[in-house]
Amino acid sequence: MMLARRVSPAISQLARRSVLGSATQQRSYVVDPKHSGDFTLTRNKYQSILKEEFPLELGSSLPEISIEWEQWGDCSLPGDRTILVLPSFSHSSHAASNRDDPRPGWWENMIGPGKAINTSYFRVICPSVLGSPFGATSPLTVNPETGDKYKASFPQLTPADMARCHAKILDDLGIDRVHTVIGASMGGIQALEFAAQFPDRLDRLVGLACTHQTTPGTVAFRRVQRRAILADPAYNDGNYTPGVPLEGMKVARELGMTCYRSREEFDARFDWNPTGPMHFKTATFEVESYMDYQANKFARLFDPNCYLLLSKAMDLTNLGRGSLNLAEGTSRISADTLVIGIKQDLLIPIQEQRNLVNILQSYGRNAELVEVDSKFGHDSMFNGQMQLDVFSPLVRDYIEEQLTNILPHEQHRYSSL
Repeated sequence: MMLARRVSPAISQLARRSVLGSATQQRSYVVDPKHSGDFTLTRNKYQSILKEEFPLELGSSLPEISIEWEQWGDCSLPGDRTILVLPSFSHSSHAASNRDDPRPGWWENMIGPGKAINTSYFRVICPSVLGSPFGATSPLTVNPETGDKYKASFPQLTPADMARCHAKILDDLGIDRVHTVIGASMGGIQALEFAAQFPDRLDRLVGLACTHQTTPGTVAFRRVQRRAILADPAYNDGNYTPGVPLEGMKVARELGMTCYRSREEFDARFDWNPTGPMHFKTATFEVESYMDYQANKFARLFDPNCYLLLSKAMDLTNLGRGSLNLAEGTSRISADTLVIGIKQDLLIPIQEQRNLVNILQSYGRNAELVEVDSKFGHDSMFNGQMQLDVFSPLVRDYIEEQLTNILPHEQHRYSSL
């Protein structure tokens, strides 16, 4: 029987290596000329360029890939003191502030000296996601074989492809094995894929609000979002005007917000009474203004072709692909595993995390589920206060477990900067 903890906010196999052989690998670290000095101490942001064919799970390939990645902490630390952080759908490699980019990152409250992912003790690496508009080979990239941008012709990716790409970054750095791989939402899905494909390359796995196989209910959510984009005449089969936000993207984001958050939050947060003349064109509820703001902000930042690509990639999440069944495919994960689910999550319901942990425990894996109550729903792990009050203690205790006799006695000269 599965064992699970419940937490309230009130309580503070492909191969071990990537299929790309190192013998023909070309690598390049692109360094900003305004910086100089020791590679391991003065730089935070890099780009790995792998100029060789990258086969994809569904049968096609990319002639080359380029991935930006950032790092924090003492870069001389070995792999067993390295944590790999994987971004979600709408996030870049900028998980936390650093010298190169002092802007707060999307997990600012989780990564840094003394924080849950403690850069005084660990080296932390966060790569961009293959297919993302934020620093990775994607539909925005020029296809070296044609000289034109990929746009909608970009081959379909899966989370398995993303995981192999992350493994290539570690290969590039000479890191055979890391202490922890961690991610939330699509980042958690990538973490599960990494652990399944490369079971001997990590000690610990932490997945937040993630799943081992996308359910039809979640596919239905995303299908409507994609249809909103595809039905927009301005999309033009992927040949839209660059930099011009599409109305379809705004609708897709608004639909997303209804399953990323919860009714409980919306009902408590927003005024129940409209303002303006009582007509469908003019009567406006506060929640409508909020949705409009979120939609406009997102549509200015995210590329529609990348959105469609990554949305379908998440639908294709299935650890059982290539195995006898889902359970056998999931059982490839051998690392100690912490799964954190949100009981109010509408996008990836808590039952999916229960099923995941049930499978791992049935195969004798050391897996634990923590169920969190949060009115912020699926997006809870990106809420600053939830990060501080709930997720930080859970993550810190788990990744530092069994290291407590070592970490307090170490003195590192370098912080997360």
